Amino acid sequence: MLGNRSRCLLLRVRSLLGAPRSFREELCEFRGPQLAALGSFSFAPPLDGAEVVSEVMLPVMGVSGSHSSRPTNGIFLSMFLIVLPLESMAHGLFHELGNCLGGTSVGYAIVIPTNFCSPDGQPALLPPEHVQELNLRSTGMLNAIQRFFAHHMIETYGCDYSTSGLSFDTLHSKLKAFLELRTVDGPRHDTYVLYYSGHTHGTGEWALAGGDILRLDTLLEWWREKNGSFCSRLIIILDSENSTPWVKEVRKISDQYIAVQGAELMKTIDIEEADPPQLGDFTKDWVEYNCNSNNSICWTEKGRKVKAVYGVSKQWSDYTLHLPTGSDVAKHWMLHFPRITYPLVHLANWLCGLNLLWICQSCFRCLKRLKMSWFLPTVLDTGQGFKLVKS
Repeated sequence: MLGNRSRCLLLRVRSLLGAPRSFREELCEFRGPQLAALGSFSFAPPLDGAEVVSEVMLPVMGVSGSHSSRPTNGIFLSMFLIVLPLESMAHGLFHELGNCLGGTSVGYAIVIPTNFCSPDGQPALLPPEHVQELNLRSTGMLNAIQRFFAHHMIETYGCDYSTSGLSFDTLHSKLKAFLELRTVDGPRHDTYVLYYSGHTHGTGEWALAGGDILRLDTLLEWWREKNGSFCSRLIIILDSENSTPWVKEVRKISDQYIAVQGAELMKTIDIEEADPPQLGDFTKDWVEYNCNSNNSICWTEKGRKVKAVYGVSKQWSDYTLHLPTGSDVAKHWMLHFPRITYPLVHLANWLCGLNLLWICQSCFRCLKRLKMSWFLPTVLDTGQGFKLVKS
């Protein structure tokens, strides 16, 4: 984690490269200690690409300088010993900043407070005596998830609230519009966060209005259609009574980067104890855990009424941020380097595509997959500043 002074120095170095300042950077100058505690966060695509590209450019500059070496020239050796540490320092700064970047992210929340159901298990209109209580709890959930999006700089697509439920066609159009969102510059977001709180069936399907349901397979079909060959992640957060089936099912997926964070509500509680857990309790604790570093929440404590459970797809540990392409490197070089150095673009692209340690990397990926499959960590850092947890 970078200190406040290091972050300010990084911003000054970045400003010399001509990249645009972002709102997040303005906050770093006024609230550095608070933002430094986040560890990782989201940045705009131009800054993300500029930092990653610059990290590649600096070693190329060092290698290119070796062609004009003068071992017997004292001035050259002096300048070399001065410039080399500066380039190494700049490379280290860009590398550390690249580790802090969590990519771009967008979030969408759906709250359907229909815990009163008809005999066939479908959501129905609430009785009048429950309306006020449920409205207060639902408002708390909406405020909590909006706080979560704002705290982690997640772009908010929308927060839908409906006491009568959503039809399949309405939900279909909203989710498809959400899953096809792109950044201002054109590429897809790195992470899509979908939050749902409402009635579900015993097998995990979302209960919709008119007797319709939404299965995980249907949602994944829409995701594959919109995501295509782009390596974006989908994180589903469920505050429902039957989220465990989706958590188990997502672990069988092998072609996408998908995670499901769910909740488990205790059903058997003594009468003398406090009120039983309800929908919204998990959201309150989970958001507090991810937004307040001084929280006292312990997910593994015994007798906890609201427990957490999560699952990730088989390839989750292989995920990396979208790296700049050859054209991105060329554009960045032409904007910030003299025209005489343009031939070095081909050398930079060649170095970017060179991977001498591919065997070691393949073995390392296999080990990480086995670790995630056999020894799923209690707390999993998503790289976006928030964590997935299990009890």
